[in-house]
Amino acid sequence: MSRSRITQPAYQFHVSGQAKVRLGHRDFYLGKHGTPESYARYYALLAEYNAAGKVAPEPAEAETAVRLADDVIRVKHITADFRERVLPDYARNDAHHGRFVALLSLLEKRHGNEPAAEFGPRKLEAIRDTFTAKGNCRSYANDQSRKIVKIFEHGVARELLAPDRIVALRALPPLKPGQAKDNPKRGGVALEAVRATLPHLTDTAAAMVKLQLATAMRPSELFTMTPAQIDRTGATWFYRPKDHKTASRGKTKAVPILGDALRALTPFMFGDPNDLCFRTCKGTPWNKDAYRIAIARAAKAAKCDHWTPYALRHTAAQAVRDAAGAECTQALLGHSRLSTTEIYAQVSEARAVEAAMAAPSL
Repeated sequence: MSRSRITQPAYQFHVSGQAKVRLGHRDFYLGKHGTPESYARYYALLAEYNAAGKVAPEPAEAETAVRLADDVIRVKHITADFRERVLPDYARNDAHHGRFVALLSLLEKRHGNEPAAEFGPRKLEAIRDTFTAKGNCRSYANDQSRKIVKIFEHGVARELLAPDRIVALRALPPLKPGQAKDNPKRGGVALEAVRATLPHLTDTAAAMVKLQLATAMRPSELFTMTPAQIDRTGATWFYRPKDHKTASRGKTKAVPILGDALRALTPFMFGDPNDLCFRTCKGTPWNKDAYRIAIARAAKAAKCDHWTPYALRHTAAQAVRDAAGAECTQALLGHSRLSTTEIYAQVSEARAVEAAMAAPSL
């Protein structure tokens, strides 16, 4: 069997003790081999190289070997290193992943070539102001600001930046009520509206709605469900998603499948164990937009109030909280701080089962 071809120029060791990478017919020296600085320069250079269609950037000086070892650490070095080392830890269907991707691109576009040590509170505030100027709410702008600080925290952890940068960035106070608009809090949806909507959905979309209402799952967790992730070894089935919102923090999740959820899911368990349980009528994977639009159109056809997929999670959570209490709700939603030991996992699953039994039924 032939070996797969390496498509990216390699990070290499030079006899001088420096790291280097060869792009086209030119060597780029990156600084002392094995250091965080040399890797950050390597990742940033690769990003520039790939963005240009695998064309090496032109150096300022006409040398065959371009020396970047003395180049200061710039914002683009921090973002490139974060993209390589941290971003893969976030599930691709996680909203945080998409927001980090957009923020990294924004930082590179606006400040990429500036020294990272010069990125301070005023520049952070200017970026935050662009979010509110575009009509984003206060909580979104504050959350984006915290994510930017997290990107620079990574730079400190890699010793690419001095710790005082984080002290400076954290000195920027968050937006307070009245300084930007606040969106109304998300609420649930009446079960009558859900019942009226179901006949106007496809069988697959209707099953997803029933499953989500019975389990309080996030829509994204439905989109990646496969038969192989359904644990059927015990009396109660459990959905154990590989990728979920808290997976990057080492947490596990077990969603009980019983009652309405079991009846809704069973017809979709007979395909390839590793294939998606749910696909659109076109055979493509579901995503948040396709699911939201399908429900919106069905609700309009049913002549009932507009509602969104996430409203199902709120409805289920409130019903479980009223019937079984806050601890069971946390276990079902996956918000509890669970130990990695088997004992605590079993306790959580027991509470989740109790919560699922209290979930609303159609």
